[in-house]
Amino acid sequence: MQFVTRPLVGLTLLCLVPLAVQAQQDGGISNEAAANMARNCFACHGPQGRSPGTIPSLHQHSADKIVALMKGFKSGDEPSTVMGRHAKGYSEPEIEAIARYIAGLNKR
Repeated sequence: MQFVTRPLVGLTLLCLVPLAVQAQQDGGISNEAAANMARNCFACHGPQGRSPGTIPSLHQHSADKIVALMKGFKSGDEPSTVMGRHAKGYSEPEIEAIARYIAGLNKR
């Protein structure tokens, strides 16, 4: 019985791996974590990245554009008032995950 049970357990666990991988974005950051980090952006840039005021909206940007801007803010190459300080608080994989999350809102 043990001879049959072990392979079945192993096969079952192996089948679950794609589900766990699918729940995460590249860089090992889950969609839920990316959504939580993006909420920090929405505090100033408006709900779902749609700013009602003078702060730029994010919803029209691609993920690549958001990543490029954030990297520019982080390095100081892109002028900013507060974005440089925000960007320095995130790792590159976090920036990429946030950007993909925000850009993905356009597709919903």
